[in-house]
Amino acid sequence: MALREMTNRWFAGDGRPAQSCTLWVSLMVGLVVVLGARLDAQTQSATEQLPTWTTQRLILLDPSDPSAYFLLGEEVAAEIQSKAEEELANQLFGLAFELDRADGSPTWIAPSSCLALASLARLESDTRWLRALASRLDPRYAPPRWRGASSDGVVSKAAFNTAEAVGEARSGHGIQARRLLDKPGVRDLLLRYGRLLGFSASTGALWQIDQWANEWPCRECGNERVVFRPDTDPPSYRECYTCRGNPGPVLNNAQLIAQLRFESRLLHGISRSWGAQLAIDYAAPLREPVADELASVMGIDPQRPYWRDGWVASSDSTSDAANGTSPTLDAQPTPDPASDTPGGHPEE
Repeated sequence: MALREMTNRWFAGDGRPAQSCTLWVSLMVGLVVVLGARLDAQTQSATEQLPTWTTQRLILLDPSDPSAYFLLGEEVAAEIQSKAEEELANQLFGLAFELDRADGSPTWIAPSSCLALASLARLESDTRWLRALASRLDPRYAPPRWRGASSDGVVSKAAFNTAEAVGEARSGHGIQARRLLDKPGVRDLLLRYGRLLGFSASTGALWQIDQWANEWPCRECGNERVVFRPDTDPPSYRECYTCRGNPGPVLNNAQLIAQLRFESRLLHGISRSWGAQLAIDYAAPLREPVADELASVMGIDPQRPYWRDGWVASSDSTSDAANGTSPTLDAQPTPDPASDTPGGHPEE
């Protein structure tokens, strides 16, 4: 409230502009200092979360060997236990990508890094963009795995089983759903494309299908929809009080449409009209797979390839560590309040 009153007095011109301006500037400087200290503390905290073996390997990285960045990224990604490790894996794959194509003749490292980043992406649109970029660099690195299809366009067995598992879980046939979930590739497809079912987390769809499969069939009627009335002659039946004659989870229209859309994409669907595509992806814009854009959209600075408790520009530097994270492809890097440059790094 005091800050608001001071601001009002300043703009109202109450005869004390110099004093108000001085206080205003002091408050702004103090706010910048506090935010900078907080960001430094967050960076230090994130660094402390990394295992010792990781930091020891990071110090040994050198831009002349992009493969070392990629291989360490694979090791980190295989055992992600924290947000800091997830961000580090993204940074390592991004740097491997940039360093490999620095001389204009990328090897297997650049497209492989795209696929690795795609496996960590939180949004399906990011995954498709990264796979398209890998395919542009080298078609061998991006087989048509989308929708679980094989190279000849035939629906794979895993995709068919996944669609069946979702349908069985929706119908309350938990025993059949659990059997299908145990088949090869089913859980992987649910993890890869489960966001089409409307869940924000990468594991949300698989967790929900598992839960439905364990809750059903109905504990009272076994999905028979009716139960026997005891001591009746002739025998009579009543509607099951548990499932109300309609076993399976209760879904609203949006959830039901999302499941049918998911199954349609797994099985290729039966329509190729623009209207069907609009209903599937909600007219999401296509992004051109341009290699030069990967660093900027991933929040990676290829000019800082050395690790010294943070990414720095020189192997001898210990104080210019970048305070950056690895946002999703649809996000922008968080700017540094202490910097005047848009990217958040001080001008060198």
